Amino acid sequence: MEKEILQILDLINKQNIDKAFVEATKYYSKNKSNKKIMNIVAYLLIQKNKFEDAIDLQENFYKENNEEKDFDFYINMGVSLKSIEEYKKSEDMFTRAKEINSESPLPFMTQAEIKMKLRKFEEALKLINTGLKIIQSKKDINHLQMAHTIRVKSEILIALNRQEENHEFLKEQLHQSFNSDVFFFLVQSNPNLQENKFIELAESRLKSKEIKFASKLDKFWNVHPLYFGLAKYYEKNNKTKSEELYIKGNLEVNNSLRFNAYNYQKQVLSIINNFNQQFSNLSIDNENMGEKNIFILGSPRSGTTLIESIIGSNIKVMSAGELLSASRLIERFLQSSEELNVNNFIEDFQNKYISRVNYIKANKEFVIDKLPENFSYIGYLKKILPKSKIIRTFRHPWDVATSLFKQRYVANIPYSCSFFNIGVFFANFEAINKFWDKKLDQKNILDIRYEELVADSSSWQKTIYKFLEIDGVYNEENRQSFFSPTASMHQISSPVHQKSVSKDDFYQYKSEFYDALHMQRKYWEKQGLINQEKTFYGYNLD
Repeated sequence: MEKEILQILDLINKQNIDKAFVEATKYYSKNKSNKKIMNIVAYLLIQKNKFEDAIDLQENFYKENNEEKDFDFYINMGVSLKSIEEYKKSEDMFTRAKEINSESPLPFMTQAEIKMKLRKFEEALKLINTGLKIIQSKKDINHLQMAHTIRVKSEILIALNRQEENHEFLKEQLHQSFNSDVFFFLVQSNPNLQENKFIELAESRLKSKEIKFASKLDKFWNVHPLYFGLAKYYEKNNKTKSEELYIKGNLEVNNSLRFNAYNYQKQVLSIINNFNQQFSNLSIDNENMGEKNIFILGSPRSGTTLIESIIGSNIKVMSAGELLSASRLIERFLQSSEELNVNNFIEDFQNKYISRVNYIKANKEFVIDKLPENFSYIGYLKKILPKSKIIRTFRHPWDVATSLFKQRYVANIPYSCSFFNIGVFFANFEAINKFWDKKLDQKNILDIRYEELVADSSSWQKTIYKFLEIDGVYNEENRQSFFSPTASMHQISSPVHQKSVSKDDFYQYKSEFYDALHMQRKYWEKQGLINQEKTFYGYNLD
């Protein structure tokens, strides 16, 4: 193997993905017929979440080179297609991959995740058990791969309401080999953990100076799950210690990510400018497009999963969970350096999005897309899928802020690790929603406040079903057994309660949060989106 490829693989092993990508693309530009380096570039594009680019790269390579498609091709294509939610095509790729190499756990692991998305949990369990067995049979166990597989199996067991089996499974894995991520999974699923041995091990690892890490990034991935796991464990019996651990865990995340809170401001401006220029006066020929499609959106931790469980427990409804397709398709359109024809984009969006959700929906009548962050694109959704129904959720900003701070989000919600960043986010969240309020009528949009929902869930259930035009009897037992693979998966199985209203956690950071919110609000006041309002969608800001 070429010296350059070995150097790139070494960078990958050290998790230096950005540098590896630069070197790999540079080498590939001079060696376009080299399948090894093409596969590596495709892999790195996947690591950078550029799935469409990975698909294009591989398809173009085999058009131009008369090479036999190998295991890496089918794996990379399968992962890429799965990530853009082309599940049928993805499963076909993994079937081919297994024909070439049945001793790799990767096809089984990723297919299990697809089956979960399709809510075929028993099939998912069989696949993940096969993948886990293959990993355990190898002499050199890939610990990151192992931890990911354990997490997937844990979620499947929760989905099957096999809670005790899940607890025993996680404890067994920890007894065999202590792993920071697995410790976190266990405490999340069972905060009242009785085995002090695991708590002592986690705490000793945080204090130990003898444990050697390969890099700062390696240290981060090993340490921050311990902070969040221990913080969760101490929540009920030592609030002060719990908050200290959450603060330390989020500091680790903040130092690792170096998130710029103002980047989303630019995104909001881009959305506003594009919508005003290209979509404001646009009309769609097919006014029934999006019929039976349900979007649940709002700030994260505002009650979207609770609403999903109320709707998704109905036998006529399929919940597709948090789909990325709508946001990714719109984002690619906004970020495109080319002048794209709007009508072509709309047709492409409708074809891809409806095809993907219909495959998930199968024989159900309605389908839910519950990605909170779709609040950024409400106007686009209403224009492109005019018959779809949108449920928008609101919750007191400080309650959301403290709830976000307690979640180990890392990459998907990077602003959650800092109250300053969360404050800036809320001002931006308010601005884009105020823009949609001015631009759009409220037809097919239902706004729900979390506090009102938990205070009278029975009444709101009827309102929601009427708005969505769903017939059928509501069953609270079905709702509590509903599975949603989000940060709320363990809470949703409890009866609806008001314990999360008006929380007093992290009081010392309240002024930092509000100062950031008001500071960023002044920017949007100058843009004419906010008129020096003293409340936030009816909530007092104090």
